[in-house]
Amino acid sequence: GMIWSECKEIWEEGPREYVVHLWNLLDFGMLSIFVASFTARFMAFLKATEAQQYVDQYIQDDDLNNVTLPPEVAYFTYARNKWLPSDPQIISEGLYAIAVVLSFSRIAYILPANESFGPLQISLGRTVKDIFKFMVIFIMVFLAFMIGMFNLYSYYLGAKYNPAFTTVEESFKTLFWSIFGLSEVISVVLKYDHKFIENIGYVLYGVYNVTMVVVLLNMLIAMINNSYQEIE
Repeated sequence: GMIWSECKEIWEEGPREYVVHLWNLLDFGMLSIFVASFTARFMAFLKATEAQQYVDQYIQDDDLNNVTLPPEVAYFTYARNKWLPSDPQIISEGLYAIAVVLSFSRIAYILPANESFGPLQISLGRTVKDIFKFMVIFIMVFLAFMIGMFNLYSYYLGAKYNPAFTTVEESFKTLFWSIFGLSEVISVVLKYDHKFIENIGYVLYGVYNVTMVVVLLNMLIAMINNSYQEIE
């Protein structure tokens, strides 16, 4: 029903007018993810049904451990820890989790009708522009330290107490979570006696935390507070 409603809206308003409103994009994205989730789950169901039909047709033994099954059929007897990362059931569950989160955002449709929550939502929506301006500086600083720390520690893969900064992915995760205080100082410590590299790591990691957490995050809070006061 919701998909039909969105199709009618696109037909009546036209694609260009439909895309202008962010709420429409949110609804479209939510419904698309739900459909993709259900499609992946249905594909998993069909594959499992085919495997079950093969067993019913060709296997007489009740205990499948005593028979040799084709790989594509035996796969459906495995525990979840042996499933492929691209298994449709796993993909379906991940997409469904995202869609459920987005579906709760529809509650925001009725908030502007409330005298307490309405102004808060409107203010939040208008401060998003300021947040995007801030994100340019934020991302620039983040990328600078991420690439710098990766270049410093990429040669020490396996020679650290944890894999932080040894790959681009680990550099991203370590610096991102350090914003929330969830990374440790041991991330820059080496098992080798290369104190020069280690000291540079300490300095860069310290400067990053001061710049990001102390300066930029507080600047963002001040910007949001200032914008909220103006809108209020």
